Amino acid sequence: MATQTITVSNASELKQALTNATGGETILLAAGNYGRLDLRSTQFTSEVTIKSADANAMASFSELRLDQVSNLTFDAVVFDYNFSAGDYHFQSPFKVNNSTNVAFNNSVFDGDVASGTGTSADGKGYGTGLYVTNSSNIDVTGTEFSKWWKGFITYNSDGINVIGNDIHSIRSDGLVFDNVDNILIENNYIHDFGGAAGSGDHRDMIQIQRAYGSGSDNITIRDNVFDMGQGDYTQTIWMGGDGKNISDPNVMHHNVLIEGNVIYNGHFHGVSIYGVDGLTVTENTILHVDAAQLTGGVEIPVINISSGSKNVTIDYNVASQILGYNGQSDWNVSNNATIQPNQYSQMFTYLATAQTDGYNQYGVKPGSLVDTLNAGSDLVDSYPFSYDTWVGTATSSGTGTTGSTGTTGTSGTGTTGTSGTGTTGTSGTGTTGTSGTGTTGTSGTGTTGTSGTGTTDTSGTGTTGTSGTGTTDTSGTGTTGTSGTGTTDTSGTGTSGTGTANPMVFDDYVLDIANLADGTAKAWKTGLKGDAVVVDTAQGPVVQLDGNDDWVKIGRRKEFEDSDQLAFSVDFTSDPNATGPQKLVWNHMKFGLSLTKDGGLSALVDSNGKKFHQGFKFDNLDLNDGNKHNITLMVDQVDDHLQILVDDVLVLDDTSRDFDFTGGREWGWSLGTAWSGDFDGEISYFAIDDDVQFVDTTANDLFG
Repeated sequence: MATQTITVSNASELKQALTNATGGETILLAAGNYGRLDLRSTQFTSEVTIKSADANAMASFSELRLDQVSNLTFDAVVFDYNFSAGDYHFQSPFKVNNSTNVAFNNSVFDGDVASGTGTSADGKGYGTGLYVTNSSNIDVTGTEFSKWWKGFITYNSDGINVIGNDIHSIRSDGLVFDNVDNILIENNYIHDFGGAAGSGDHRDMIQIQRAYGSGSDNITIRDNVFDMGQGDYTQTIWMGGDGKNISDPNVMHHNVLIEGNVIYNGHFHGVSIYGVDGLTVTENTILHVDAAQLTGGVEIPVINISSGSKNVTIDYNVASQILGYNGQSDWNVSNNATIQPNQYSQMFTYLATAQTDGYNQYGVKPGSLVDTLNAGSDLVDSYPFSYDTWVGTATSSGTGTTGSTGTTGTSGTGTTGTSGTGTTGTSGTGTTGTSGTGTTGTSGTGTTGTSGTGTTDTSGTGTTGTSGTGTTDTSGTGTTGTSGTGTTDTSGTGTSGTGTANPMVFDDYVLDIANLADGTAKAWKTGLKGDAVVVDTAQGPVVQLDGNDDWVKIGRRKEFEDSDQLAFSVDFTSDPNATGPQKLVWNHMKFGLSLTKDGGLSALVDSNGKKFHQGFKFDNLDLNDGNKHNITLMVDQVDDHLQILVDDVLVLDDTSRDFDFTGGREWGWSLGTAWSGDFDGEISYFAIDDDVQFVDTTANDLFG
């Protein structure tokens, strides 16, 4: 594969470089305007990058047409539109169609104002910044959009990532999606929109439509700042009905997460979502700007969900109202701080306001309702800071090469590095030492001693003690001791089960059960939900869940979000009187473990070509017999290899699916869920690791 770097200085040389490229090349552009780039039916075997040679003097294009193109990245490039008489307001100078794996990083989409042209006589934006149709895997990161009619429109596509961008001075809509699956909108600064007098524009910072007659699935809108600033009020996050039957499953949106956003605005529709199945609105701060900023009507933004929506969780938000909930059995509405503008002075310290600073930042006062409920976005905990600098934090690629938007490169690396490493180091190591050794000593030796006379006692204790503690310490020794003495111990726990079948050591992240209830884990609002409790037992602390709207929120584990390998392990005891399926471990649309009503197991892993619910099922495992059990799942999406062990016995070794669970669209981990199918019983251990050690099936006779 070619890896050379080619420098060009004009459009003709660029065309020649692209004609000769096959994959892996970086084409550096000297400063200047390269006019229109028209690339069709071009599939590079690997990524080709078009990049400004000098990020402080970025090259530009006046038009772009990509059609049936794959594996192309633009980095530190300006897409510069200049209004011409006769242009329509919906002009689209930069288009991507029928393409895949196309990225725009650290770039600028620079629109234009149309002074003296009818509805834009006041000089508001014309045209659409980026227009994408019928495409997949399109990334826009660390990029600025300004002075457009609409910033970014995507139709009939799949896999759109909009991360760490600065979107402002937009006349109508910032981001528009219609019939698009797998959307991630994260860490963007969307602000200061400006309406055009007499145009009738319907302003939305984010709009997800269904004009094509189909809903969109798997939508994550997380950790963005939406600020009216010194601009005009807008609807913020809007998913309307578009005149369609929103009770039709094909029209409904599915699996929508709105998490950790900050909204400062002056319109009723703060977060308004109609016709959705599978919605979580959590940890958002939705506030009304000072009335002095507004002209015309003054409206307080709310959370507004259509009452016919299904499987809805709304919790830990700050907002003036939550509309749509009227006791629906599949809705969970709890721990929200509903406050009115006349209470803001009791709740917030005004660290910045638009009149003075051009933007808003309201810090939470210690001891206020917002503080005691731990409600709202964690972004406000870092106030005061520069939004322009913060936008750079969101870009995962090209930090430091941004050029004219130099803020992109300042804070991204620092934020990611600090929080990831700190969390893993503190909680992982401490917990492993305490809970692993304790469980092994108490449960393994005691049980073996009781039931194993003579021979069993000698071989069981020796094998479990020697190889179990060293190898399987954190992941299932307790299970072996409790449930495997009579049955498993005889048939291979010492040699095949513990020593060979489960080589994993979990030391990256181990849930600290003892401290779940201490209320200090603010970062992701983790901890016990509903009436879940931690109980001390002779074998150590356990979480008790009663199967009735209680669960444990672990939250996002950012350190694993891009891991191609992943393993997790759980020790549990199910109430033998429980009925129906029980969700045990859950990371929505990524991973799931559920107990079936007959004591079997359903395991779910995100994969291409299969719906998420089309998992793997195992009957007659007696997992609901009231005894302690362990389940360990290990998967590699590069080699497409999945193994599942139950009580250290390998029950699945699969290489038939195309696994695909990375990509950052994390809803977060939980034990039990906020939705239906609650777990009833005790959980004594949970851990995650990305250093996967699969069972060597050629080294033992597990399969015959």
